[in-house]
Amino acid sequence: MHITNLRKVGGSVMLAVPPALLDLLHLKPGASVGLAVDGDRLVVEASPKPHYTMAELLAASDYTAAAISDDREWLDAAAVGKELM
Repeated sequence: MHITNLRKVGGSVMLAVPPALLDLLHLKPGASVGLAVDGDRLVVEASPKPHYTMAELLAASDYTAAAISDDREWLDAAAVGKELM
């Protein structure tokens, strides 16, 4: 078990995580983690970035929204390479 100290930083309290634990969980500074309480334990879990399929992204798209001018210009532009539509 690793022991660390809680530190007050502004209005928050920070938990310093030893590099060895970050390496075990493949985490880096700036990674998102989930926090939960289990009895009298604080549980910190890696919260990986979600990966979406193209079908999921398309299903969540709002096709009724008006295109902004930059999008309209790009959509109306002539092909400049080997684009397939």
